[in-house]
Amino acid sequence: MSAGSSVPYKLRPNKAVDRELFLSLLTRLAPVLSLEGHHYIGLGGSFLEDFRLVHARLGVERMTSVESEEEVHKRQLFNRPTASVECVHSSLEEYLDAHDFDQPAIIWFDYTAPKPVEQIGRFARTVGEVRINSILRVTLNAQPSALGEPNPKLSGQALLDWRLEKFKDRLGSLCPTDIVAAGMERKTYGQSILRALFLAVEKEALSHADRTVVWGLSTHYADGQPMVTATLVVCAADDKAIQSLLKGWTFYSPPSKPLCIDLPALSTLERLTMESNEDAKTKLGFELPESGLGEDPFQVFRRFYRIYPHFSRVEL
Repeated sequence: MSAGSSVPYKLRPNKAVDRELFLSLLTRLAPVLSLEGHHYIGLGGSFLEDFRLVHARLGVERMTSVESEEEVHKRQLFNRPTASVECVHSSLEEYLDAHDFDQPAIIWFDYTAPKPVEQIGRFARTVGEVRINSILRVTLNAQPSALGEPNPKLSGQALLDWRLEKFKDRLGSLCPTDIVAAGMERKTYGQSILRALFLAVEKEALSHADRTVVWGLSTHYADGQPMVTATLVVCAADDKAIQSLLKGWTFYSPPSKPLCIDLPALSTLERLTMESNEDAKTKLGFELPESGLGEDPFQVFRRFYRIYPHFSRVEL
């Protein structure tokens, strides 16, 4: 687990919104897939907040948090939100390789380190290993500078061309054949990663005639460094109901059209003003800063205001 995994959600508002979208997706699927009977597996970090919410909102009882760092594992044992959370000292890959999937699972591959080939490959393989009606979700680093820095240093188009060659070399057969240098910028690199993920998963699904993959939620956000996520349901080959259910969802977003979560940092007064006015920009009388993802902060807030995180101090 990287240091970033232990950063509180109050310091990562875009990730907090991303998590709420995932929980909303699970809530939509819960009555159809009986999610309370699934096995939730993930990387809970020191505080296991995701596990608390999954248990509270969905009633999932069987939950396993996997952690490779011993001291973080000890904190998990101390901070378990419910006794039904099993805390395992292992890497996620080792745990999954040794695990017998005796029931449908919800698995969140919450990666932070930029290792796209290994991480995408592991995620894709799992599509064929889990039970039908399982839900798989992955978070991947989408920082283009993770490809390395050229020596001597380059800038502009020359830097993008250099990154493109590194991207093709690193991803090999996972790299889309029509990828171009414009996909190596900060605001577009996440979409390039998602395209590679989509190709890997679809190729794996073709090897399993009994199942199909239905994508439901993809996001691109940055709280410091850019990240992307993608969530899918492993359905029976003849299942059309899940696809129809997800396509009717307000936040339906396949990997080809990820939601860009690029929310501005707001004071309480600014937030209340934006919530209560159609023309918030005029009412405020000033512009809000854009992040490196290049989204209009007013438009993004309008889309996600219902799940914009509110943090306050509570004395216990």
